Amino acid sequence: MANSTEKVLADFIQAERNIYAQCPECQVIHRLNEYKIFYGKKPPKDLLDQLREAMEEFEERKKKIIEQSIEKSKQVYIGKTLEHLAPTVSTWGHKPRDCRFLAEPIDFIAFDGLFEKDEVSKITFIEAKTGNAKTSSREKSIKNAVEKGEVYFEEFRLAT
Repeated sequence: MANSTEKVLADFIQAERNIYAQCPECQVIHRLNEYKIFYGKKPPKDLLDQLREAMEEFEERKKKIIEQSIEKSKQVYIGKTLEHLAPTVSTWGHKPRDCRFLAEPIDFIAFDGLFEKDEVSKITFIEAKTGNAKTSSREKSIKNAVEKGEVYFEEFRLAT
């Protein structure tokens, strides 16, 4: 809080219409009483200060979002790469040569017996997941169709 001398001076400048000052930036001369006079503290933020702060906050949030997106992208890329390697894992449960990679809408179809016996004994739809990846609604619908027995074999002949 300004002492009484500073307050009196600020009140005098505010009331007096014949005290002028020249702006060091634009060189325009103004009456001092047209301005808010402050003593010993920062003046309130004007719209430009508020805009600068908002821009800084925006840039910080943008940087954070970009960093998070890059990290998520890396995780997805690693997951997709590992999906390709899934049949080589010892706990896979199917012979790698019996598996066909589709990627979409399901990762693999295993045709057990195809490579060694040239006769398929079982067909399995496989969705490989890494980390905390969740099953999509599309993948769940495929699982439900298989569990309901809504899986068929069709032969389609093309006219030649």
